[in-house]
Amino acid sequence: MLKGPIFPIQYLEVCAESCKARKPSDKSPEQASRIANSTELPERGMTKGEDDIYATMPLDKWAEELLEMSEYYPCMKELFINVHPHKLPAVLFSSAALFGTLMTRAWYHFWFAPKIIRRLNYCIFIIGDPGAGKHLIEEFYKIIADPMIQADQCLIDAVNRYKEGRTERTTSTKAQKGEALKRPVVGIRVHPARTATGEFIRHMNAAVETIQGMPLNLHMFSFDAELDNVTKQNKGGDWKDREVLELKAFHNEEDGQMYANQESVTGMFNVYWNFIYTGTPYALNRKVNQRNFGTGMSTRLAVIPLPDKGTAQRHQEVIEGADEVIREWAYKLDKVEGELPIEPLNDETYDWQTSHMEIAEFNGDKADRTLLKRIPYYGIGISLPFILMRHWDEWQEHRTLTMDDRDKRLCRLAMDIQYKCQKFYFGEMAFNYFANQNKEFVQRRRTTRYDECFRKLPDEFKTQQFINCFGTSQPTAWKAINRFVSEGIVKKVKYGTYRKLVQELP
Repeated sequence: MLKGPIFPIQYLEVCAESCKARKPSDKSPEQASRIANSTELPERGMTKGEDDIYATMPLDKWAEELLEMSEYYPCMKELFINVHPHKLPAVLFSSAALFGTLMTRAWYHFWFAPKIIRRLNYCIFIIGDPGAGKHLIEEFYKIIADPMIQADQCLIDAVNRYKEGRTERTTSTKAQKGEALKRPVVGIRVHPARTATGEFIRHMNAAVETIQGMPLNLHMFSFDAELDNVTKQNKGGDWKDREVLELKAFHNEEDGQMYANQESVTGMFNVYWNFIYTGTPYALNRKVNQRNFGTGMSTRLAVIPLPDKGTAQRHQEVIEGADEVIREWAYKLDKVEGELPIEPLNDETYDWQTSHMEIAEFNGDKADRTLLKRIPYYGIGISLPFILMRHWDEWQEHRTLTMDDRDKRLCRLAMDIQYKCQKFYFGEMAFNYFANQNKEFVQRRRTTRYDECFRKLPDEFKTQQFINCFGTSQPTAWKAINRFVSEGIVKKVKYGTYRKLVQELP
């Protein structure tokens, strides 16, 4: 068995080794049938959970905490109904990202670089084996994203009418005599994997609203049930710049383009784009692997496992109107705007990161430090939509959020989940990244004859000793000594006598 965190590539290797290790069964058909239908463990000594790659993660502990919190936070109970406990973190992160995207008209100030206006940004991957139940993420997407989907529909209709009008101009003389067609300026927000970069940028630049006197870009959003589909779209065609946009989306960084193509948008812009993709461990490994780890994509991602646990129930628990409750909250959060007061979450995320950074510094663990740096953003981004729902009346009346220890616990739980998942999927990659960096970029120090001569000089020397040691003329020695004095390498004691301030030449 592999020790420590197991990553997608290791997961595949474990499966391959497991298959190789299997021997033909010497059991009779009756014995084999009895073993297959039994809940007992096989005879070969495998302990329960030994073949579970997620056994290193505290899924039971997270599930217990989330089920407890579902009694206090709106929507959680409706989201968690009929979901296996080990799948609750995936539901939490994906639903929070959807709710947070609806809160695109809101912002906050983070404790690091507090002058910057921060937005709720999410880059979520939900990873599970085929048949693990990833469809439930898509179901929540269709419910929670309904405000965006409905708002986009009339804009999509306008674009289609424009395209049909242009087509008619090429075939109808009557249409050609009509008024000139003008491209509609529309801020369509929901984009599939097959979207031209030019269209995406045009829509993103058009999706601007004035909030409290300040122009604010609304987030674009993408969901795809197959991560492989997204990866394949990146390999060519009009979406070839997508990976750069994915990287810049997490901090709303600036990008731009200036192409000769008359159809393309010219100028600079900031990227506002949230996305949720579901896929398999194979798909994740094709998207993020050791070769491209250094791009920084891994630390921007929240990759949450969706273990293939539980069996389908013939009679499932039903909460009457659960979908409507979720949809109702979605429409409420879609109206949220303005600055969100999150000082308690700033304190919590700062304390959490500082304590973990101190341990990483003590261990001299560069990989751990790298994985820790962006985790506080997810602590805030995942917990804040649910905290706002819990304190909704106070927010509506006073525009304040009086947070308590339970709200801080939710924030800390989100950070714990993100941290453990980062280590699980990318810990080994991060370690190898720095190990390879140390091998490839370490500068070898070569000792020259000049260095050796300086090293042989006594700590206090005279000009003649310098001449004898270096084998130079007196003018050359004076010139070299004066340079050493000006650079702070030696100090003049008295005329003709000097003291070394360093033992090695820099």
